[in-house]
Amino acid sequence: MVIALLAIVAVVLVLGLALALIDRVGVGLAERKASEYLSEPFGHPATVRVHGTPFLTQALRGRYSQVDVSGGGLRIGEMTGATLNARLRNIYLPLRELLGGHAKELPCEHVEGQIVLPFGELARVARIPGLELKLVGEKLVASAALPVPGISQLARVSGEAILTLGGGGGSVWLRIRGVSVAGINLPGIVLNQLLPTLNVPIPLPELPYGLRLDDLRATPSGVVVSGSAEAVVFRRPDHLTMQDDRPEQ
Repeated sequence: MVIALLAIVAVVLVLGLALALIDRVGVGLAERKASEYLSEPFGHPATVRVHGTPFLTQALRGRYSQVDVSGGGLRIGEMTGATLNARLRNIYLPLRELLGGHAKELPCEHVEGQIVLPFGELARVARIPGLELKLVGEKLVASAALPVPGISQLARVSGEAILTLGGGGGSVWLRIRGVSVAGINLPGIVLNQLLPTLNVPIPLPELPYGLRLDDLRATPSGVVVSGSAEAVVFRRPDHLTMQDDRPEQ
């Protein structure tokens, strides 16, 4: 009786370990497969993490509740060196595709993402020559060498940079307030002449993963642009599909 009981316990333990191993292997397979669809904006394999346990339950039904994607070296229009952290909810990938299929599309119900734009890159594409942005405490400070009425040479103008979303959600407005030269506040008549050059839009191109701008804030790492999207379809790069279609030698 005791031997039989021990045998049952041993079988249960072995099965449990086997299922845990299969679960872990399956997660790695799903992460590599998802990376094929999600890495294109980076130009290199992104870090993909599939969450939710047990994994096998998700694999059998072909729906994954949460997938996180992260990576750097992102190019956003003319800006380089951006990073992206995205959370995808309810991704659909049938089990047969996970195990060797070559589906061209990866549907997803909802995407949330944060893109970090370096201050230097944001300043470079702004329409203020020589603009510099830096975070001082909790305040984003802007400075630029500009022609100031009444001063014979370019003067270093500085002030607090205020970033807001444009009306259509496709641009960021940069406004500089509390403007001073060498710490001295400018007279109103001079400030009025400078304002057109200190309030400028910074157009943003289409964001990866179909993200639409929701919010932005300055952090020590740069300007964090938050966005979201619904019903996004990720497509497998053509070169991978062509490799799959190539006949075996």
